[in-house]
Amino acid sequence: MELKSVCLCVFVCATVVYLNTLDCGFCFDDLSAIEQNQDLKPTTPWANLIWDDFWGTPMSKDGSHKSYRPLCVFLFRLNYYMHQLNPMGYHLGNILLHSIASTLFTVFCYLYIFYDTSPAMVAGLLFAVHPVHSEAVAGVVGRAESLSAIFFLTSIAAYQRALQLSKGIGMQWLLLSMATGLCAVLSKEQGITFIAVCVVSDVVMNGAGQLKSTIIRGMLLFSFVVLFMVARVQIMGAELPVFTIHDNPATGTPTPQRQLTWLYLCFVNIHLLFFPNWLCADWTMGTIPVIESISDPRNVATLATFLGLSLLSIRALQRASFDSWRIIVMGLSLLVFPFLPASNLFFPVGFVVAERILYVPSMGFCVLVSYGMNIIANHRPKLRVIIGITVAYLLVFYSLKTVVRNRDWVSDETLFTAAVKINPRNGKIHNNLGHVYEHQEKLVEAEQLFQLASELQPDDVGAFINLGRVRKAQKKHHQAEQAYDTAIRLMPDIEKEKSFRIAPNYINVYYNLANLIKLNSNRLEEALKLYDTALRMKIDFVEAYINKADTLLQLNRIEEAKATYKKAVQYDPNYIDAYYNLGVVSLRLKDDKEAEDYFRYSLKLDPQHRNSLFNLAMLLKDTDRLAESEKLFLKLIQLTPSDWRIMYNLGAVYTDLQQYDRAEGWFRKTLELNPSHENAAYVLGAIYSQRNECNTTISYLSKIPSSNLKATLMLGDCYTHLRQLDKAEQAYSAVLSHNPKHIMAMHNLGVVVAEQKQYAEAVKIFTTVLQLDPEHKTASKYLALSKQQLANEKN
Repeated sequence: MELKSVCLCVFVCATVVYLNTLDCGFCFDDLSAIEQNQDLKPTTPWANLIWDDFWGTPMSKDGSHKSYRPLCVFLFRLNYYMHQLNPMGYHLGNILLHSIASTLFTVFCYLYIFYDTSPAMVAGLLFAVHPVHSEAVAGVVGRAESLSAIFFLTSIAAYQRALQLSKGIGMQWLLLSMATGLCAVLSKEQGITFIAVCVVSDVVMNGAGQLKSTIIRGMLLFSFVVLFMVARVQIMGAELPVFTIHDNPATGTPTPQRQLTWLYLCFVNIHLLFFPNWLCADWTMGTIPVIESISDPRNVATLATFLGLSLLSIRALQRASFDSWRIIVMGLSLLVFPFLPASNLFFPVGFVVAERILYVPSMGFCVLVSYGMNIIANHRPKLRVIIGITVAYLLVFYSLKTVVRNRDWVSDETLFTAAVKINPRNGKIHNNLGHVYEHQEKLVEAEQLFQLASELQPDDVGAFINLGRVRKAQKKHHQAEQAYDTAIRLMPDIEKEKSFRIAPNYINVYYNLANLIKLNSNRLEEALKLYDTALRMKIDFVEAYINKADTLLQLNRIEEAKATYKKAVQYDPNYIDAYYNLGVVSLRLKDDKEAEDYFRYSLKLDPQHRNSLFNLAMLLKDTDRLAESEKLFLKLIQLTPSDWRIMYNLGAVYTDLQQYDRAEGWFRKTLELNPSHENAAYVLGAIYSQRNECNTTISYLSKIPSSNLKATLMLGDCYTHLRQLDKAEQAYSAVLSHNPKHIMAMHNLGVVVAEQKQYAEAVKIFTTVLQLDPEHKTASKYLALSKQQLANEKN
């Protein structure tokens, strides 16, 4: 079978088995890496990709995960540019990258390992459909694995070309190898292991025959590593990421329990490659209990794993044939070296087992399995049919398992529901499923899951934080506070320890408790102390600054609040809400110019920030800059078409501009959404009153309570105009019942009474008006007329 046909077959198979991921959404880590990652937004400078981690957090920050994958984030940003947050485009990209990686692996096997299409095809197909890759392909964040794998293979292939040259070190191919190797590392950290594979292949291909060239190439690769590590430290700082003991429980155990557990994890990963029937999105906490002693039977599995790897190594060293030696060494190199950074054997990592990190190591597994079957088929011709059936069965089983496993990644709910069935002792999975129900507002179910998580892992601070939060949402404030208090008791005593590093999400307990107790206005000072505690532990905790400042505002400590908001923007210069809040504080301090500057700056960061748009539009309206205010309100109405507040103020702007027809339309829309809006009804009434459309005016003003004196007075005027004098009298009397000294209402009532020929009463009313305002000319005139009419009646 020709190589082109083999590659096409592998590409199609790799694509087909993952087509059912196209309708999957974002789940698990996708939410942080995609939906919440500001580095994907067009407003974020491209340079941020160099300085930020995989999740969009600056590498220099304590809260950074230190995962540095700018090339992968670059591709995510291209996805966002094309279709924003439509998950299908991201999943399609993952499928294409996996298909390319599978095809490239097949070509690599043919050109540099087997020199034969049959075993290359078997290895390529096994890799293409292996179920353990479902996490790396169906989960969007798994793109880092396939992207890194593509550059990883390209780098090793370029190095192989350098080795095939009869003279020199092959500098051009070597530079290409290092360049693509750098891309592999910038896609996923374990890509750095391309160097180990290259060095081993150099030794295998050349031995002592070209020792000088091997040493030179090795020194160049070593220099590359040194330069890269220096650059990496410059970007991320000297600190490692912070993981909790629950992310990798063996980390907190003594020798030899720690080493025995980590060695056993090698068997677990090998087992997943051979038998991928128990796949799970999370293997932390109690999933794999720590090995407590030498007598633990799981140590037998560990010994068997390393014995098998040792036998393969011995087989390679025996050099039964050069091809056999070369294939086994390359297979072991691809299996072992890319796995080592995540093995815990050299340094602890933030997980126990992660299926996605087996993406590249599985290449070595596929090479060895394919080679083993090829040996049996060649040496035992009678077994060829059985081998063929076995390969076919394996490919069909793997394909079906992959298709089924993909459906777990449809949503967080399906993913964690499946995970709970596999690892019911894992409290983190129960927590994650609880988050799903919490977001669905199924608070009772969420509380039950958080409670179960806290029982499975009684020392898990995060479980009690979750429990407190969901209880607060159910208004169970006392129980929520109890949960937060339990979480705080599990925290280290920060007053006694001068230096400490705590998982950033644990610090939220002080923040959440402060947010809870400040609901009681008598406990605001206590809340401030909790915010200060959180800020001592995490000095750049911007949300804590914001909420602390809000609390200071409640205490009317405005200047302190302003200083606290400024502290927030000091640590996060792009924190839009902080600038907005500074604008609001400036308004309270009567500094309109400063308020305007803050609102404009927040809009520079986010031109669609609704609160800033609204407040700036109001400020411009109040300072008679009506044209610009109009533009901002029109922009707001496009963002929130059903917000009656915007409609009313837009109507007010048009009223001030004397564009009454436009004003009328917006006031009508205001009343459609908020029929009880008195001011909108009053202004509409005033507009129709100016047009002498008194019946329409009355239809609006009659709905307004009589306590609104301006509306009731205008209502009386309309009734007077229509000669409905009894109703006019009632309206004016209603105004006077609320304000007995209301001169205009009293005067108009006098006019109505005089029109009804109640001259004696009119005289009394106009006399009272003149007592309140002796200069009232109209009252004087009507008083004289009423007295004359009263005299005429007597005569």
